[in-house]
Amino acid sequence: MLNEKVRKVLLMVMLIAIVISLILTGVAPILNM
Repeated sequence: MLNEKVRKVLLMVMLIAIVISLILTGVAPILNM
């Protein structure tokens, strides 16, 4: 059970990191302009 909780937390962190990176890459060109 503990391993499943840890896996869910890691998946959430990975998804959040991907979303943040996508937002940053989308906002960077606008800021440069």
